[in-house]
Amino acid sequence: MIELMVTVLVALILLLVAMPSFYSFRQRAALRAGAEQAVSFWNQARFEAAKRNTYVKVAFVTSGSNYCMGASTTDDKTDHAACDCMTAGACNVAQWPSDQSEWNSVSISGTPTLGPSGNDGVTVIEPKRTGIVDSADEGAVSFAGPSGGYSYKLNMVVDRLGRARTCESTSATAHLSDYNDRQCGP
Repeated sequence: MIELMVTVLVALILLLVAMPSFYSFRQRAALRAGAEQAVSFWNQARFEAAKRNTYVKVAFVTSGSNYCMGASTTDDKTDHAACDCMTAGACNVAQWPSDQSEWNSVSISGTPTLGPSGNDGVTVIEPKRTGIVDSADEGAVSFAGPSGGYSYKLNMVVDRLGRARTCESTSATAHLSDYNDRQCGP
């Protein structure tokens, strides 16, 4: 009986020591998944612009604590009105997520700097080269990891050619080891 109790006590101590690592792992995995989903969504919108041979506008919309991405076609390359990605079927190209739980507690941090004047989160993709229509629309969307012991942040940065990449935010207080050489603002 004493041997069993000692074994259980040792297992319990090992579990308590390992718990913070598991929480940190969950935060990092959720944040990476959210940022990768945003890049994938952006690339899907670029593909649809080329496939449909029409302008596609992409919006990152925040409403309180809810966040979504929507893409819809437009004939006007200056049309920066976001489709209502909070409503199912409102965006005729794609929208994500269908349910806020798909974010896994990842949030959009601050205001997206994509789009005209850098404050509305809507960018138009042209169909020929799948770049952004106006080079002034290039910018970033910052994602914050789930709450917990660490404050991880990743950015999705879109350049004037329409290419999206992820990098670690320079404002992150906790760092992801695989992003040591890929840091960017904000």
